Amino acid sequence: MDMNNTRLKELLDKYLDGTATELEISEVDNWYRSFENDPAFTAQFSPEQRAALEQLIFLRISRQVDAAEPRVSYRSVRWWAAAAAVALLVTAGAFFLTRKQPVQPGKTIASVTEQTTKKGIKKISLPDSSIVWLNIDSKIRYEETKGREIWLDGEAYFEVAPKQGAPFLVHAGTLNINVLGTSFNIDAYTPEAKVTVTVASGKVAVGNDQRSHTTLVANQQAIYHAAKDQLETNDIAAADISAWTQGQLIFKKALFRDIAQKLERRYDVRILFASEQIANSLLTARFDANVPFKNVLGMLCDIYGFSYRQTPGKNEYLVYKKSQPNK
Repeated sequence: MDMNNTRLKELLDKYLDGTATELEISEVDNWYRSFENDPAFTAQFSPEQRAALEQLIFLRISRQVDAAEPRVSYRSVRWWAAAAAVALLVTAGAFFLTRKQPVQPGKTIASVTEQTTKKGIKKISLPDSSIVWLNIDSKIRYEETKGREIWLDGEAYFEVAPKQGAPFLVHAGTLNINVLGTSFNIDAYTPEAKVTVTVASGKVAVGNDQRSHTTLVANQQAIYHAAKDQLETNDIAAADISAWTQGQLIFKKALFRDIAQKLERRYDVRILFASEQIANSLLTARFDANVPFKNVLGMLCDIYGFSYRQTPGKNEYLVYKKSQPNK
């Protein structure tokens, strides 16, 4: 599209003033389609005009997301957004696409961060009426006014409020979880190693920019192994995975080392193993809320005839076989 600099600036100013018509907004959209033909345009814009262009680009992206099937369109839309970001970085220097950028002079899009400590879990109501249970030592971030795109560190259980034409997206490490209305659990305490997604109801699409999305339904689980970029799927009782929201601990054929990580977060302790054989033992157990740590560890050890001892003066515990010397 042939558009001179003066005309484009004029359209962006009208958009900022709220006086641009749909036809004029479309004119900017059409210009952006031919952006690569004249990549020097945005270098001459003011910060406010660049912000207006950013908003128009995201408006276009959101319309593509709303109009398309999640499994088909998600990767292409993500690629389009990334390409737009690269183009603007090259031409505008310090300007880049982010929803934290100002949308109007004097105004910014605020983000909200919710987090927990080692003291307990938190129930959070998002702006769209979705509910998030945030586990111990976890954090989420989302846009204040919308709250349907979440960045997660740690573990959370989501009860998503259905909203026509407004997908719900969670980023956990390099994994993206895209839903329309469902309840599911994400364990992303160690995203550099693995991220686990478990669906309690509805459907979710799990994937990232390097792989196609896999659809999960109720009582299915996906474990993403980051180092290998592999996605493993299993059938599972989802209610057991989300039991932590009620303070319960449920383990079914779980590695002792994985159980130990959950206990360490819950009770703020450190658990060591005398051998890899002990750490890799498969255990099944269930504990109600408020059971003291030593009771939990003692019962787990009794299953295989293990024992434990506490390091004097520390919240550190060594698990060993009873036949081994108690060093």
